[in-house]
Amino acid sequence: MTGTLPPRPPGERSAHDFVRPFVLTGGRTRSNDASLHMETMVQTVDDALGRLTFEHARIVDGCWEPRSVAEVAAEFGMPLGVAMVLVGDLVEAGCLEVTQSNPVELELEALTRMIERVRAL
Repeated sequence: MTGTLPPRPPGERSAHDFVRPFVLTGGRTRSNDASLHMETMVQTVDDALGRLTFEHARIVDGCWEPRSVAEVAAEFGMPLGVAMVLVGDLVEAGCLEVTQSNPVELELEALTRMIERVRAL
């Protein structure tokens, strides 16, 4: 049994499964889109086609419902900085659209919903 790895339980990761973040981003550490933040909400565009890398395709497939960039990072188990770069690439390519970017609008919307629910009590 020389040269073979022992079987692992499903879902368990090993060092052989890890891809370095700089490989995923092509060495970039920041998105080209400076307006992109971790709370920015993005959603897949209906005609998001083309030749996408595996990571880009996973993000496009996972964003049919609006998600924040932080949720994308958590969902796909990647560092936030990597998610920012990859999401920025997809927004620039027209595969994702920004649905909400202003954190003040998000907070105001959440506060308004909370006030309405308290009034309903």
